[in-house]
Amino acid sequence: KKTCGPESVYPFDFAFTEENNSINQVGRNITRIRNLVNKFLTAANSSSRPFFLYVAFHDPHRCGHTNPEFGEFCEKFGNGAEGMGVIPDWKPIHYKPEEVLVPYFVPDTPAARRDIAAQYTTISRMDQGIGLILDEIKKFNYENDTLVIFTSDNGIPFPSGRTNLYDPGMAEPFLLHIPKKPELHNKESNSMVSLLDIAPTILDWFNISYPDYKLNKASVKLTGKSLLNLTQNEETVFGSHNLHEATMYYPMRVIRTKEYKLIHNLNFKMPFPIDQDFFISPTFQDLLNKTLDGLPTNWYKNLSNYYYRDQWELYNLKEDPHELRNLIPYPVYSDVVKKLMQALWDWSVKTNDPWICSPYAVLEDTGRFKDNPQCLPLYNHLVDLA
Repeated sequence: KKTCGPESVYPFDFAFTEENNSINQVGRNITRIRNLVNKFLTAANSSSRPFFLYVAFHDPHRCGHTNPEFGEFCEKFGNGAEGMGVIPDWKPIHYKPEEVLVPYFVPDTPAARRDIAAQYTTISRMDQGIGLILDEIKKFNYENDTLVIFTSDNGIPFPSGRTNLYDPGMAEPFLLHIPKKPELHNKESNSMVSLLDIAPTILDWFNISYPDYKLNKASVKLTGKSLLNLTQNEETVFGSHNLHEATMYYPMRVIRTKEYKLIHNLNFKMPFPIDQDFFISPTFQDLLNKTLDGLPTNWYKNLSNYYYRDQWELYNLKEDPHELRNLIPYPVYSDVVKKLMQALWDWSVKTNDPWICSPYAVLEDTGRFKDNPQCLPLYNHLVDLA
């Protein structure tokens, strides 16, 4: 919502964010978060109107190596000086690096193990914070008529994770509590869902129809679906990524089915960018230094093939769940590629993707092309497989 316009035009009724508070206080201090939720629900309780509350945790973003003055886990109050307080409701859970399970996409090194262990500690703090929020919902007797959604905005901040469209970057937790459907409680669904489904789900919960909305005189439809009925088994999800930081412009598009994934790296001539947080992390610094020194990295990839990627990547996820063998060059998969490319193109058209013609052409949809938009070739020596 913050990207829609000035706050004076699109104000929140209740807002405590990093723009008017310390991000650690409103994103990591679970006692402070619990108190803010209590404050909101107290106000909501005096009204008969439905409410929507969005709570964004800053955990499990790394802390110690970026803001050491606040402690390894950003647990200190104030300016981080000696004698500052800590989070009252947090009962720290620490993990032994030598005992953690290292995911296949992370180098199995002492540095990465310490990094993972710290990540698990901050995840456990977030978990305790969620428990405090649910306690507040129960305290105000809202547990039987409140839809609760828990998810994340990206995958884990490790290699092939956040900012990537490989599965470690796309996979996110998604928990949905629908009090009016006890038959779905404690059930696991194999449906493929995405964050695009949240808006339709909330509208469905409140029994609100999507308005007749137009952009440039063209009707705009939601591409997601309501998740209140999880009996359907969705087979396909789409995704996109444009940038993470200002210097990390690397647009990608993806279509994923239960068997195949097709990734389009539009900026494939450029090395894949590394964000600042990940760059200074123990995991990446260890990986970088060992690569420079010619030492074993204990990683399933190397920095060269991680930086430089093919324009199109096709993976058979059942046979190659780690996404290591790009099937694009093999003619036997040409029909699969053609089908997935067409579906990805159709989705790009439906979502008015401004990058739909890239990197071979430029989209012209104004003037004499208004009624017949076209991709006009750039003749830049790139081959359009589509």
